[in-house]
Amino acid sequence: MDLEIGSIIGDYQVTGVLGAGGMGKVYKVRNVISDRVEAMKVLLPDLVAMPELADRFLREIKVLAMLNHPNIAQLHTAVRANNQLLMVMEFVEGETLDHRLRQGAPPLPQALDCIAQVLSALDFAHTHGVVHRDIKPANMMLTPSGVVKLMDFGIAKATADNKLTMTGTTMGSVYYMSPEQIQGVATLDGRADLYSVGVTLYELVTGKRPFDGESQYSIMAAHLEKSPVPPIALDPRLPQALNDAILMAVAKDPNARFQTAAAFRNALAGVAAAIQSPIAPVAAAATAPVAPAVSAAPTPRPIAAPSRSKRWLWMSVGGVAAAAAIVCAIEFAPWKPTHAAVPATPPSTAQAQPSPAPPDTATAPSPAPQDSTPAAVPTPAPPTATPQQSAAAKPPARSSPNVPAPTPAARNQPVEPSAAQPAPQPPAPQPQQIATPPAAPAGPTRAEILQAREHFAKLQVRAGSIRDSLGNLKRTMQSQGMALNAKFTQPEGLMETYLRSAEQALNQSDLAAAKEYGDKAERQIEVLEKLLNL
Repeated sequence: MDLEIGSIIGDYQVTGVLGAGGMGKVYKVRNVISDRVEAMKVLLPDLVAMPELADRFLREIKVLAMLNHPNIAQLHTAVRANNQLLMVMEFVEGETLDHRLRQGAPPLPQALDCIAQVLSALDFAHTHGVVHRDIKPANMMLTPSGVVKLMDFGIAKATADNKLTMTGTTMGSVYYMSPEQIQGVATLDGRADLYSVGVTLYELVTGKRPFDGESQYSIMAAHLEKSPVPPIALDPRLPQALNDAILMAVAKDPNARFQTAAAFRNALAGVAAAIQSPIAPVAAAATAPVAPAVSAAPTPRPIAAPSRSKRWLWMSVGGVAAAAAIVCAIEFAPWKPTHAAVPATPPSTAQAQPSPAPPDTATAPSPAPQDSTPAAVPTPAPPTATPQQSAAAKPPARSSPNVPAPTPAARNQPVEPSAAQPAPQPPAPQPQQIATPPAAPAGPTRAEILQAREHFAKLQVRAGSIRDSLGNLKRTMQSQGMALNAKFTQPEGLMETYLRSAEQALNQSDLAAAKEYGDKAERQIEVLEKLLNL
């Protein structure tokens, strides 16, 4: 049935053509009753007489009828018109990932998000016993809001009939087929879809398919015999954990791949967290003002003000200390004369100061120093000086009418400077070494955080496979009325505890603790892998 734009079929008016596949043509239609825009898939007229393709069309209708998931294009209804099968589906506006790839590989976070949504849809489908069997970018529709819709379940749950599998597929499907599909294995499971998802992700992050060739045969032979070039070899910027996850997904042996779509999605979630968490601080640092790093020489150094204030502080403390030392020396030195022994004779009769110099030099002492420092505190005998200096230096007598006698309280007061006795001067300022506080230990670098998160993502990949295997084992034993032995449950509990602790330490950028817990978790993982033969 080839419909014209504007024609009416049942309650639907054709408003455009959306595309054509190997077994049908898809139109954009409007329900004339509800006025809702939908998509209508019609079996091509030249294939109606082929019962196996009619069965395939009916199978797609029944599969979609039981799959209700936000990442799967929803079936609304199916009708017959003019002896023709019609499938009315959700209209998905946007572009396929195949079309998006023609514009270049998308950003890595977007690629991971798209594949995570596809894996969510496959997890739901596989849980309901549905294997898609035709996973490729052309069957993934990306909406303007970023939602991915998985489409075209036309060969879902197909048998091992090679004709049914291959007829109606385009050459592009061969690039994404799993080895077991190429070999015609009768009992396909969800791991075949995961292989195709791995090939799609490989193409999204590198811009190239893992296998290429001049013919379908050479491409299929590569899927069976050749190992793909590691994605990180094509783009060294890719995280190592992502490289490992992709290579695990496209392993030749289904047992070496992720065993469930959920395990694959969890591994990619760890990669996404690793590439997003350290980016925010780095981006903030990149956009921070850089003026201090390139400031001109005339700009005063911020440390100048603290240096000056500390200098005057030390000078003040030194001056006070010097004055205190002089007072203490005057008050408590053994040579200090008492008031009763104050001589009444002129100062010229004072005894000469003992000195290590020869006796003949004692009668001609050198002038008294003008600067008073802590080192210039008077020695046990007063120096021989001129009458004016002696009068200024000796303590005043009680009989002096103009100078009051010192009282005990007055002795504790600072000595007032006079013209004859210069005030003590603070010591000359010495260059001070600015006390620089010890530098705080530098935090982990972005590269170290990335490396730690990549290692943690690898552990999560291995732990995901263990969880899947243990889950299957638990269900098998529960069906027989038994429970898992402690040799499984004990390391499983320790593994989960250490993984949670390692994740918490990573979120706090405590790499030492993250490594410690990660190593402990890895030891439990190794125990479980040995028990489960993984």
